[in-house]
Formats: sequence, structure tokens, C-alpha cells
Amino acid sequence: MGRLVFFRRGEELMRVSLDRPVIVLGRGASADVTIPHRAVSRRQAAIHRGPDGFRLVDLSGRGTRVGDRVVEEAELREGDRIELGDFVACLVLERAEEVEETRVGLSGTRELRTSLGAADSLVLRVRSGERQAVLPLRGTHVVGTEPTCSIVLDDPYASGRHCRISCEGGRVLLVDLGSTNGTWVNGVRVGQAELSAGAWVRVGQSDLVLEREKDDQLSSFEGILSRSPAMREIFQRIERIAPSVAPVAIFGETGTGKELVARAIHRRSDRAKGPFIPVNCAAISRELVESELFGHEKGAFTGAVAARKGAFEEASGGTLFLDEIGELPLELQAKFLRTLESGEIRRVGSSRPFRVDVRVVAATHRDLRAMVRQGSFREDLYYRLTVIRIDLPPLRARKEDIALLAEHLLGLYAPKGPLPSFTNDALVRLTSHDWPGNVRELRNVLARALLLRKGPEITAEDIFFDSEEREEVTPVKTSADDVIYLPGRTLAEIEREAILKCLRRHRGNRRAAARELGLARSTLQLRAKELGVPPPSEYDADEGD
Repeated sequence: MGRLVFFRRGEELMRVSLDRPVIVLGRGASADVTIPHRAVSRRQAAIHRGPDGFRLVDLSGRGTRVGDRVVEEAELREGDRIELGDFVACLVLERAEEVEETRVGLSGTRELRTSLGAADSLVLRVRSGERQAVLPLRGTHVVGTEPTCSIVLDDPYASGRHCRISCEGGRVLLVDLGSTNGTWVNGVRVGQAELSAGAWVRVGQSDLVLEREKDDQLSSFEGILSRSPAMREIFQRIERIAPSVAPVAIFGETGTGKELVARAIHRRSDRAKGPFIPVNCAAISRELVESELFGHEKGAFTGAVAARKGAFEEASGGTLFLDEIGELPLELQAKFLRTLESGEIRRVGSSRPFRVDVRVVAATHRDLRAMVRQGSFREDLYYRLTVIRIDLPPLRARKEDIALLAEHLLGLYAPKGPLPSFTNDALVRLTSHDWPGNVRELRNVLARALLLRKGPEITAEDIFFDSEEREEVTPVKTSADDVIYLPGRTLAEIEREAILKCLRRHRGNRRAAARELGLARSTLQLRAKELGVPPPSEYDADEGD
């Protein structure tokens, strides 16, 4: 049994089992292993498996380099290196008694461990569109768009049954199932391959990343990540209070995850199968807040052309989450209190009350006690809401969680391709910040760092905080080619300007711009269209592009 272990610039990419009579290497889509490099022919070479070993046959007509010589045909020995542009394929022969480890010589000794328990600690991170899931890697998974697949993708560029990933004998094996657009492992199109930790699999426009199982799962509670003792106590409190129907009030600064806690209470309760209805009281005008909460009858006011259910009715049998309850108008607080006391609501314009079965979870970043003293919040409503009180600590009080959250957000918002990593200096810089905006600010800082990084790692120099930017960046006159990273700008705005700047620098040549940005040309064209970037003609594009 033999395998080709592929490397690029010293980094292992994947392993391909030589379990078929012939395996073709080349740049074309018809090759069994597609090598995306200009120096490689569409059909560069074939590896033939015979009773006495493996033989390489050149198909390009220009010879294929094996070790330090260019050959048209050669017997392959263990450790032979086949050079394919800046890719290197190294032959490994595995015998039955060599199941513990195999050594491959490539600029030094490299170990490829294949012990039987190797796959037990691996998970598969699936990123499709805006969604992400982490799945334990056990047994066999079929990936595709068909509902019968064990991993179903919402991806128009993926096939119905695209590929299969399975654990066999301690190894993770990937097999393409005749997909239309192919299956790519670390940028190489393959028919089948053996995956190791860190492998990046591209299926259509979705990413599947093979990772070693971290203690994130041990630090996770209903989607909330934390190693903080204070947060672990909150998780235990949620477990105790979730089965009850008592109102819960969640207090904490903006960005501390109050809605996540509310959802955790709902999911751990007996109402988990019922609806979870979130309402942001600060986002509703004072004129419409009563209608939003309690509903209205047809003709109750101008514009009420039909009867409409309110949030209380929609949440019946489930949980109603009222975010920023401190913004509730004083004149409406009495009606809200009566609903909590009696369990009855009355639509605007109706004279008939009716009962609803709702559990109320409220949240605010305000000090309701101070508001009670000021007369802007009813004291009786305050005590009715805070039957159970949960105070969330700010991120600056949970320093041990910063690296954990940063790694999670990085996997969530990183662009297509292998996941970048943090240097130690970057993690030190993140943990030393006070985070006045809490997790929401951390997400903003990481999104900016992903755009500004200069390599596969995020360094301390790539991390900027809003307070520093206010000192360094001011809205002065700039050329059209300058990208200004101002606080408050969305990721889409920054991405659009970065693409615009790159296209202008290359006079609209999208192939050159895509090469600089590290994207496929089709991906750049798609993102440019989605972001409203002008067509190449406006940049005096080269006629050949």
C-alpha cells in the first residue's frame, strides 16, 4: 500500500492513497489529482501500481522531475519526491506492520502518525454562507444539497451528493462522488484523499475544515463560550431556573450576550418546542410599541387595515424576550404589569381581553433601580420583573475568555480558505484591552484584522482599537485610492473599498486584482457585483481581460 503526501512550501496539504491501478496528476479537471500551477501540464504524469511497486510515466512530453532528475519514466522508491510547480508529492510505502508511524524525508524528517485513535479527537467545522456548525467526526458523512445527506449544504454550487468523508481505521478519508464542480483539498482538486488535522475542503462555495477537538465543547453552554468561573455559575443558575415560569431579568453592558442567555433559558425550559420571540423595545417608536406588544384590531388607528397579533400572542406557549426593557414608555408600563400579573392581554381597539401562556425574559443595560428612584420606571414593575436576576460580567472581567472567543469568531468570520491563526503577541494585545464594547467590539476588531493582515497569521500590528483609530485616522482630504478604516463602518463597506482600490491599482484587470487579494477571479467578480463595484470599463481595463 502506498500514498502520495503533498506539500507546498514545506507545509503538508493532504495524502492520496495509491489504491487504484493508475492515478493521473495534472492541472486539468480530468486528472485524478488537479494541481493548480502553470508549470504543470493538464496531464502531467501517471502513477501506475504494479505487483513490484509504483512506476511514474510522464504524460506532458517535457518530462517530470523526480528528485534531482527529469524523467520520462521511472520506478518510484519510498521517499522519492515528485516536483509539480511549487507542489511536491512524496511517496510513502506503508506495510502491514508499520501502523504506528511512517517517516517521510522532506527537508528533514517529518512524521505522519496513523495510529488507530488519530481521528477520535477530530471535528469538522462546516461554514456555508453565514452559517457555521461544528460536528463530531464519527462514522461516515455524505456532504451535499440533498436532504438525505448527513451534512446538508445550502449552496447552489454544490452537487446533490458531492463528497463522502469517513473515518476508517483511524484515518479520515475523503472521496468525491462525481460532483460537477469538484472537491478541493487545500487548493488541490482531488478524487480521493486522506485528510489530516487542519485540512481545508472546498465544496462549491462552502468550507469544511478538519480540526482537532478543543475544549470549546467543554466550555460551551447552549452556544455561549466561557471558561470564566463567574459565567459557569450563571450556567448553573440557568439550569436551575429554566424549568420554572418565573420572569427573569438579565442585566449587563451592551455586547455581553444577554440575548444568548435568554435563548439558553428558553432551550433548557419545558417551553423549548414553543416559539422564542425577541422584541427590542428601543427599536420601536413610542406610538407603535403598544401595538407591537399586544396587537391591534382592524381600524384601531390610521393604517390598521387588518387585525394583527402582537408579540405576546406570537410567543404563546413559548418565551417572550424583551430587550432594553428600560426603554418601555412609562405610560405603557402599567398595562404591561397587569399582563404579567393576570396573564391576560387586550389588543389595541378591542374591548375583550384573553389569556396568553407566555414566559417573559427581560434585559437591559440600564440601572433600573436608579430609574425607579428617578421616577422613570415603575417600582412595582421592577420587582415583578426581577423575580430572578442575572447579572452578566463584562468581557474585561473575563480575561480567560478573550482568546477562546477570538478563536471562535475567527472561524466564523474568516474568508474562504484555510483559517488564519493568532500570534502570541496578538493574543497578548487582545487580552490587555479593556473592551468597553465587550464581545460586539471584539467581533468588530477581528473583522478589521482579517482585512488588514499581511499573511496567514494575525499579528499584533494587525489589531487596531477604535480609541487608537480616532487618534490616528481623521476624515481629511484623501485620494480616491486610499481606504479609510473609520470606526462604525460595516465590513461590507470596508471590503468594497478594498476591492475598489485594488482594481484601480490594476486598471480594472480583475485577474491581477484577484491574484493580489488571494481570491479566485470568479469569487472576486461575484463579490464585486454583490458590493456594487463599478465594471472594469471604468478603470481603463486592459483589452485582454
